[in-house]
Amino acid sequence: MPQSYGHNVVRLGIFLVMLVAIVEATPPGIAYHPSHSHCSNDEIKQCKNLPHVCPKFCPNGCITECRSCKPICIDGSSPPPPYYHPPSITSPKKVKCKNKNYPKCYNQEHTCPSSCPGTCQVDCVSCKPVCSCDKPGAVCQDPRFIGADGITFYFHGKKDKDFCLVSDSEFHINAHFIGKRNENMKRDFTWVQAIGILYGTHKISVGAQKTATWDDAIDRLSLNFDGETIVLPDNEGARWQSETGPIASVTRTSDTNEVIIEVENIFKITAKVVPITEKESRVHNYDITQDDCFAHLELGFKFFSLSDEVSGVLGQTYKRNYVSRVKMGVLMPVMGGDKEFSTSGLFDADCSVTKFQTPKYENEGSLNNLELPSLRCNSGISGRGVVCKR
Repeated sequence: MPQSYGHNVVRLGIFLVMLVAIVEATPPGIAYHPSHSHCSNDEIKQCKNLPHVCPKFCPNGCITECRSCKPICIDGSSPPPPYYHPPSITSPKKVKCKNKNYPKCYNQEHTCPSSCPGTCQVDCVSCKPVCSCDKPGAVCQDPRFIGADGITFYFHGKKDKDFCLVSDSEFHINAHFIGKRNENMKRDFTWVQAIGILYGTHKISVGAQKTATWDDAIDRLSLNFDGETIVLPDNEGARWQSETGPIASVTRTSDTNEVIIEVENIFKITAKVVPITEKESRVHNYDITQDDCFAHLELGFKFFSLSDEVSGVLGQTYKRNYVSRVKMGVLMPVMGGDKEFSTSGLFDADCSVTKFQTPKYENEGSLNNLELPSLRCNSGISGRGVVCKR
């Protein structure tokens, strides 16, 4: 009898080991009655109608983000990262699809998911609200990036330093990091406080102003174009536009602290100023004091024209044959390269991977505007710019 019992225990143990192996080997989305999604955007031919299995941590289904061709939970219910920041806004925001090319969804109002009550947008294709920080091209929190390949990674950089986010032939984007040193760690807690954008001969900066206590009704955005302050009324829809091409514009998407920056045919960037709350500080041991709530930016990037030479912390992920450098399968995949992506300042395109070249005519006089002397030659020829020969 004891021998039979022992054999049964062994068999049960082997069965349990096999069962665990099967469960661990099951890819996300395969178990528990998986749902599916696909891209239906005619303009993204390489992704249109390709079936995607929703990750198993998406209880309410998912959508396919067409440009990255990756599934995203429609309620932002992906597992929170180790340094996840609990939402600081309690009342959910209302959002609408603003793209008239989707008439069935255009101007319909949606409520942001509970996991991102203040930072979501409507995916007009599926007509569902999606957490802004869960989309490819997002840079949020303790800088948490989502690359064009859909892979999430962290780039901590260093406080009070600048790093290249995207560098291509037409434009260059740097980020200024702020932070606090944790004496129990070998790195700083960091956040993106500002971005500096270079394109052609122009410069745009977007930053979060330092503030002690947070009040969402007070605008803490700092906006500049070629060294001049951009003044926008505190109301949703207020818009500023440059007088020179390519046309740059800044549009408020909320009365305060949230804008879209766009340079025609090049890029569109969403920027929102958010604070570190007392609860976040307590949970993550940030040691945020009452004199500074470390207001910072949550960013979303969308690019319209990129070369395959594009680089930068985020930019490199847009290369066709890019292979992620982060260690997969860990709780917090970290992207290294502090020295590789470091720049001298917010408007310096001098990181070692830079691709941006300032047009030569920025520092050189154009021949069209050069005042040439007027001469009269013995041959009878005369006029400005004439060179007489002996």
